[in-house]
Amino acid sequence: MRTSRRFQLRLAEGLAQELEDFARRHGLGLCASIRTLIELGLKAESSSSIPEGAPKDSPAALAALTASEHAVLMVASVLPEGEHRMRSLAERATVAAEERLALFQPAGKGGEERS
Repeated sequence: MRTSRRFQLRLAEGLAQELEDFARRHGLGLCASIRTLIELGLKAESSSSIPEGAPKDSPAALAALTASEHAVLMVASVLPEGEHRMRSLAERATVAAEERLALFQPAGKGGEERS
């Protein structure tokens, strides 16, 4: 059997109160409640309906997407035939974005393995 590990955990007052309420409702101590909730959370996360390797939208990812779209539209607005050029390069941009994202994927996930 492995030696257990200790973690120090600090919770905001509201979350601490919810934890204490959970422990009381289930007749558990705080440590057992924390272990139970962590286990439930990890199981829920691993069995979520989002396929393995699928991007999870985060506020940072959405902000980055919005900023990049804004930059593209700004450039397109000042170039002659900018809207046309933007549309004609869309497919190349998609391929380039997929290649860039592949750099951040573990080998064997989210596409072909890199050698």
